[in-house]
Amino acid sequence: MILHEFHARSLEATLSQAEESIHRMEHLLAEAGQDGVVRKVQCELPEDTRTRLLAGVTSLQELLATMAQSFSLQPHPLDLRRVLNAEISSLWVMFENCRPERMKGYGQEFSPQVREALEKHVEAMLAKILTLRAQLR
Repeated sequence: MILHEFHARSLEATLSQAEESIHRMEHLLAEAGQDGVVRKVQCELPEDTRTRLLAGVTSLQELLATMAQSFSLQPHPLDLRRVLNAEISSLWVMFENCRPERMKGYGQEFSPQVREALEKHVEAMLAKILTLRAQLR
């Protein structure tokens, strides 16, 4: 079946997001969690449950592929540079929104020391993000 171009784009976007989610679940199940700076995913699932869930996630991936094939959706190769630029842009926006000036709308003022420290860390993150962006050019 062939979808109209607009419907195909919408479905492709959904399938792409679903595929990324499936890959994250596969990784978490295979690695039994994930270490993180501020959030650590701990696995308290028994091994047999993880195995069953991993099989279910694999089945979900297969259904996703079948759905794409049913509607004649073809893979579109993406240049790694474009993908990395998009991720870097998202990081830049996230950290710009962490500036104390932008976070003041939460109804709680920052103490001067916290404001200064947060701004310093945000500036360091943004500088590194811009350095990464420059390396991609």
